[in-house]
Amino acid sequence: MIAVVSRAAPHVKIPEWEQVLSAGAAAMSLVIAAHALGFGTAWITEWYAYDRGVLDALGLASHEKIAGFVHIGRPTPRARRPAAARAR
Repeated sequence: MIAVVSRAAPHVKIPEWEQVLSAGAAAMSLVIAAHALGFGTAWITEWYAYDRGVLDALGLASHEKIAGFVHIGRPTPRARRPAAARAR
């Protein structure tokens, strides 16, 4: 599992909103790259992304936020359904 962190702060040339969006773009790039290598992924943002105790345990500063957690692993092979069942 990889935590993607947004660390937006006032900047002369880069608006804060663009900095926040870049964390999402980084997470999506990670998902796409993992899929290209044959891995399965799940990008989630659950309650623990907003829990201050969890953020403190991960070492995040007060101005840093979790953009999501990207889970990467090997996909489980699925059993193929019979053709008759697929046609329904």
